[in-house]
Amino acid sequence: MNELTIVTVFLAGFLSFLSPCILPLIPAYISFISGENLYSLTESSRKIHVKAIIGTIFFGLGFTTVFVAMGASATWIGSFFVQYKYVLSKVAGVIIVIFGLHLLGFFKFNLLKKQYKVNYKKGNSPYYIESFLLGLAFVLGWTPCIGPILGSILAVAATEETINKGIFLLSVYSAGLWVPFLITAVFLSTCLLLIKKYSKVSLFIEKASGILLIFMGILIFTNALSYLATFFS
Repeated sequence: MNELTIVTVFLAGFLSFLSPCILPLIPAYISFISGENLYSLTESSRKIHVKAIIGTIFFGLGFTTVFVAMGASATWIGSFFVQYKYVLSKVAGVIIVIFGLHLLGFFKFNLLKKQYKVNYKKGNSPYYIESFLLGLAFVLGWTPCIGPILGSILAVAATEETINKGIFLLSVYSAGLWVPFLITAVFLSTCLLLIKKYSKVSLFIEKASGILLIFMGILIFTNALSYLATFFS
């Protein structure tokens, strides 16, 4: 693992936030995890801001838990094929390029387009506990948009030598997704207005994500990622 990989994975997480399945729904997510309605969120209330920030923290902990578990599993499986690391990196590169082409619309995988709906109803638990549970559950709901990106990161994690590296890699991806959520919660009113105004831009972001994945896949396949990291260092 090198600095270039870490930056790319963090950027992939950030682009996931801007995807068509997440960005337009941010107001609804913030509303649910803060326990406030959309009208209240646009008011300059300190109490609502604090609730939104705390809810977002626990929401992020929820999906990070799932992503980290996925990263550990991918690396654990890949460790069984450590003697085939060269071949595994080639396979991972091809898979990442295919996922990139999927995002660009050259072809579509029905499995990645499928959206899993979670019928979750608010209960009597504190809002931050429900935010954490929502973070656990909604990873499945994001499959149509983040599936190719997440699958690519897991493919990279499978080529890592230790489980700790796989965990770290998915933690970086989660951070890339989590940070813009937190920024939105901190600058609530301004961000909600911007999201409402520019949500259609997320369709172009999806294409940018596809290009990023293809570039990353080619680098991994040709082992140029290591050469670039050495050059920049």
